[in-house]
Parts: sequence; structure tokens; C-alpha cells
Amino acid sequence: MADKFRVKNSSGMWLRSEPVVSEETKMVLLPQGQVVTKVSDSEKPDWWRISATVAGNELEGFSNKNLMVAADAGLPLASDSITALITKTLSVLARVAPTAHPNYLQAIREGGALFEQHGINTPRRMAHFLAQAMAETGSFNVLRESMNYRAPRIMEIFGVGHHSAKITAAEAETLARKEQALAERVYGFGNPKKARELGNNQPGDGFRYRGNGILQMTGRGAHHRRGAASNLDFENNPELATLPEHALKPALQEWSDGNLNRFADVDDVRSITLRINGGLNGFTERKAFFARLHPLLRS
Repeated sequence: MADKFRVKNSSGMWLRSEPVVSEETKMVLLPQGQVVTKVSDSEKPDWWRISATVAGNELEGFSNKNLMVAADAGLPLASDSITALITKTLSVLARVAPTAHPNYLQAIREGGALFEQHGINTPRRMAHFLAQAMAETGSFNVLRESMNYRAPRIMEIFGVGHHSAKITAAEAETLARKEQALAERVYGFGNPKKARELGNNQPGDGFRYRGNGILQMTGRGAHHRRGAASNLDFENNPELATLPEHALKPALQEWSDGNLNRFADVDDVRSITLRINGGLNGFTERKAFFARLHPLLRS
């Protein structure tokens, strides 16, 4: 990690085309917490040439080194037992989730200290966490919740008897394949009670704060709370929650906030599901994931 750094400035850090502060040299604003790689020094003592991955693209430019901190600064090292559990977890995921998104796999690979901090330190607890995550993300393939549903699926998830939105069959036909409209109807102003519960108080919040990341964090309020707990601004930068260096943080914070290890220790999948999902969507699938994962992780 010697050449890896994070942006420490709360307002972010500009990647610039030259080691000069001006409007003309601005390339992209890197948010607080963004991991960057030092490429080389520059002719100016306080400036480095760095590279950073932005929206899947590798960009290279210049930034002031005083706006960065070592990537591993202040982070505890994972214990040998956690390291072994992570190694086993990755081996199991290669088998049960072969198409898992690289962001999630990297987060888990580098997440030993975070798992240890949140007490996910046994095969049983890890199996329960993974079972919930796999159900929420389609076996670790989904970064953001897709609202691109056909009418029958809308009824299964958001219809009368399934969700507080209580969408009718006729309404589902009008919302089919309309992601932003559906999100606003079920999470935003189209569902006032749910919007208040989620902290969605601006037009468009339903879609902007739809399910996000490993446990599909939903709502402006959750983005604010989880971000504050991690010293990150998920509210204004929801995309941070799916970057490899941050993806575990909101999910594990949610796990700890719900004191879910106590339910994991007694295999209470129902209670865990209610706290993660807000209902029992995919309950059978979550139980099945756990039943498959736990024997593999403890073997």
C-alpha cells in the first residue's frame, strides 16, 4: 500500500492536467476517501502525478500531496483468524457467485479489519451476512437497485399486500420499464409515508437514493447516517457506496446498528431479514443461501 493514498480533504481534491491551481487545469473532483495511486513526483515539491479510477476509467493527472493521506493510515490490521476467514470466503464466493462484481470482491478481500471491527468473525456470522448480501444484490451482481421492472414484477414487489406503495395492476402497467417514475412512486413523494420513513424530502430522491451497495442501503436518511458513521458523504455522493474501498462500510454499519450478530448466532434468518429488508422479500432465498454457505465456510 506504499503508493496508495486517500483524499483527506472534506471538500474533495481536484485532479488537474498540470500542477497549477486554475480553472483551466481542472479535470475531475475526487471525493473525500477516494483512493489514488502516486505515479511520480513532479517539478513542484508539493505536487505528485497520480492516477485514479473514475466511473470505471483510469485517469492520470496532478494533485497536491498535502490533500492526501496514506491509504492505510489509522486502519487496524486484521488478525490471522479473520484473514483466514476472508480467504475462505473468497474461495466460497468463487464457487457460489462466480459472476460477482469485482468491486464487491475487492471490498471483501481488503475488508478483514472492518469485518473484525463489526464482529463478523465466525463462519456462521459471515454466512448470514453473505446470505443477506447475495439476496439483496443478485449474488453480488447488482450495484444499484434496478427499477426497470415489468408490470407483473412490480406487482410482486410493490403491489397491494406486498408493499406500502400498494400499486394496482392498472398502475403497474403505466410504470413498467420507467425507472425514475417507479422509484418516485414507491420511495418518493408518490408514497408519502415511505418517503418520510426513508428521509426522502426532495423531488427525485426516490430514484437518487434507491437501493445502493452490498445491503442495498435505501433512502436519503440512511445515506446520511451511514455516511456520517463512516466519515463519508454518501448523501451527496451516493456512488461512493459501491467503490471497493467503501462498499463494506455502510453494510457493516447497518449490520452493527441492528445488532444482527445476536440473531446470526441463533440462526434467526427471519429477524435479520426484517431488519435488512424492512419486510420478508426473498426470505426463502435468504434461508437457502445461508444453508449453502455455512457448510462451505466452516469446512
